[in-house]
Amino acid sequence: ALYDEIASKLAEKIKITSPTCIIVDKSKFNPDYINNFNDLFLSKLNNVENHPVSIMHGDSINYKGLQIADLISWSVFQKAEHQNAKYIDLMENKKIFGKDRTV
Repeated sequence: ALYDEIASKLAEKIKITSPTCIIVDKSKFNPDYINNFNDLFLSKLNNVENHPVSIMHGDSINYKGLQIADLISWSVFQKAEHQNAKYIDLMENKKIFGKDRTV
């Protein structure tokens, strides 16, 4: 599936340096699809030291990080599909401050 391929390309950019839990938006409900996604995603992570990694599929209503990802992806969709850059322009050159770091 396209979602799995794109996610696995993003996984290649994630460097794992300690035990990690990755939360992805719950878009799959069939256990076989979830397992296939998890296997592909885990195989693509930059985890040369083999730290333990778990993947949790959660509803974005419960996770602020997923809500931000939804907002960003929706904004990209608006620009790509409707030539509406209003929301992307609002985010351009902004820094997001988290508890432990700036993104």
